[in-house]
Amino acid sequence: MATRIAVKPGFVVDALLEINNAEFAHWYELGTWWAMYGDEQGLGPYRDQYLITNIEGGITAHWYDDLLSGWFPMVGFFIGMVHGGMYYNPLTRELRSSEALVILRDADFTRGYHAGRRYYFFEGGDEQPLTDALLVEFINTWALEYHEWREPESCLRFAIGCRIGELSGKLLPMGEQERARIEEEDRAFLAAYEGSRVAPLVAMH
Repeated sequence: MATRIAVKPGFVVDALLEINNAEFAHWYELGTWWAMYGDEQGLGPYRDQYLITNIEGGITAHWYDDLLSGWFPMVGFFIGMVHGGMYYNPLTRELRSSEALVILRDADFTRGYHAGRRYYFFEGGDEQPLTDALLVEFINTWALEYHEWREPESCLRFAIGCRIGELSGKLLPMGEQERARIEEEDRAFLAAYEGSRVAPLVAMH
């Protein structure tokens, strides 16, 4: 069920995720408003680095080690800022024509973002929407496992990208060009997989 966010009187939007925590919703509302009407007004979509810096910074500072941490609701502000950045004109409230929820620059985040959209549109992600509680659990897990990962920065950026790509599905429909690219990638993967199965058999003869 969509969570309605009152950005300002007379302007209500559907949040990108289902929100049950009132404090998380409050921060989400503030973030959306700030991107549209505050100092960030009209700057457009945010770079992926905005999310990477804020979430990774919180993890390395150990803000998210405890599920009861008061820092978690503030993640709503980051998501709200990204959502608000998608509005082209604060006055008309017109959404931007964009292929991505954020400006994709980081390679690991980008791979995760595309994986998240694939999950949303092809693997039933739209039937099991992400909630604030699930997002908090994800971030808590990342925080606890971060220092055990072989390449923590790359893994974390991919993981963040996955969740943002999943969230993007609600706001940005999949176009024909993106669908064609994914289908081509699937065909290439299948061909490579079949080739890897045949190669050992050929070598035996």
